[in-house]
Amino acid sequence: MKPTVITMLSMVLFINGQISGQNHKPHVIPSFNVLVETSALFQETTPSNSDGKRVIHVHINAPQQSDTVTCYANVLIYSLNHQSVLGPYRVLCGETLSVEIDNREWGVSITTNNSVLSSVWIDSQGFLNKLNCLPFQAKDDEFCKPD
Repeated sequence: MKPTVITMLSMVLFINGQISGQNHKPHVIPSFNVLVETSALFQETTPSNSDGKRVIHVHINAPQQSDTVTCYANVLIYSLNHQSVLGPYRVLCGETLSVEIDNREWGVSITTNNSVLSSVWIDSQGFLNKLNCLPFQAKDDEFCKPD
């Protein structure tokens, strides 16, 4: 099972790089409002000092308002030690994907057919879920929306 997961992850990352023709330098986690035109990688750069549950969040937004095209991105979440792959998930623009992870270092692969703005962050305290907050501000939204 583990060799299959590692092979699958390697193929996805290799194909993403070949299709786009770009050399992907991973963005650090957390990153906010990163323009993704075809694909992008996000990775933690420091080990977690948390022993409890953590949640990785991936928020997808359209760079500009467009009603003619369905806006979405495909998201794959993987441990940097290549032992776990979660997804793929389809995230519509304006939505946030939240997935529980452990204290290993993690990465995120985002692919899309149209340009999107992506934000990726990890919440180790559950603080953002309690406040119903996003760590970035949308143009017309408040920073935090109380429950």
